[in-house]
Amino acid sequence: MNRYNKKVYISIYCKIYTENFSHEMIDRYATGKEIYNFLLKDAECCLPMKGDYNLWYLGSNEKFGSIIYKEKVWKWGYGESSFDTVKEFTNTVYQDGLFTEKQYRHLSNKIEEGRKINNMYLIGDYLAQKPINKKRRRNGERFYGRCTEKDLERRLLNTGEMQQSSA
Repeated sequence: MNRYNKKVYISIYCKIYTENFSHEMIDRYATGKEIYNFLLKDAECCLPMKGDYNLWYLGSNEKFGSIIYKEKVWKWGYGESSFDTVKEFTNTVYQDGLFTEKQYRHLSNKIEEGRKINNMYLIGDYLAQKPINKKRRRNGERFYGRCTEKDLERRLLNTGEMQQSSA
């Protein structure tokens, strides 16, 4: 069996808002690729913007959480989450050979990006100010921050900013 396809016991959880963190990786067996994809999966807590990675909430949530990998356990209480914990976890999985070097580097970069934000309540602001990725086009729509033109219009209409700016 290829070491990247090896399944290991994993349980990843943190409490954000009113139970908005995905339960997809709680108490199950997963491959390195599945763990990698989960960590970089959009948590959907900053809708309509995209790109708020699960791993950012693991490192910056204000409540509690845990990561269990095989028999190793990382736990934190209120106000104790840390990107050092997330980094140690990803390093352990990499050392076990479940992440490729490219995956590990990419996760490390996203962890460092998360350290810059360092507060789960600022993730949406960070995404809104992030430069537009010119390569990402969906059905020809333009992106603003991390949302489409239609999403931006809807968001502005909801806050009343669109009406004021068109006057």
